[in-house]
Amino acid sequence: MSTPNYPLAVALASVGWGNSETARRINAHAHQQGHHGIAVDRSRVGRWIRHGEKPRPPVPALLAELLTQHLDKPYTPAALSLAPGHRVHLHLDAAEHEALMAVAAAANMPVEEYVRSLLRPLLAPHQEMTRPPFGGTRP
Repeated sequence: MSTPNYPLAVALASVGWGNSETARRINAHAHQQGHHGIAVDRSRVGRWIRHGEKPRPPVPALLAELLTQHLDKPYTPAALSLAPGHRVHLHLDAAEHEALMAVAAAANMPVEEYVRSLLRPLLAPHQEMTRPPFGGTRP
């Protein structure tokens, strides 16, 4: 089951670009930046929005640059939910699922964003323990 990319959909609606216009602008910007192998089409943009598919680099960064330029608001691939991430699957019973959906709707947030906002404060103290010291990498 795929999850729509609401942050991307909202950003594209804010700028007034449909899938074809988004693809055209990404391709033109990519060509201007020297990325001649980029060939995004409207169906690909639709899959990013409807199914939450993630484009390969450098497309997320190019799209974030375009939106930043046109909306006078800073965008990043992460803010558009286009950055690589990890999924966690959680099994809820019907009542738990219904309650979660209702609370997220009342907060006017997509359910994934709502759950993420609940988890981040709980996980923040533990993130420091998993980071390698001095910017190195763990074996």
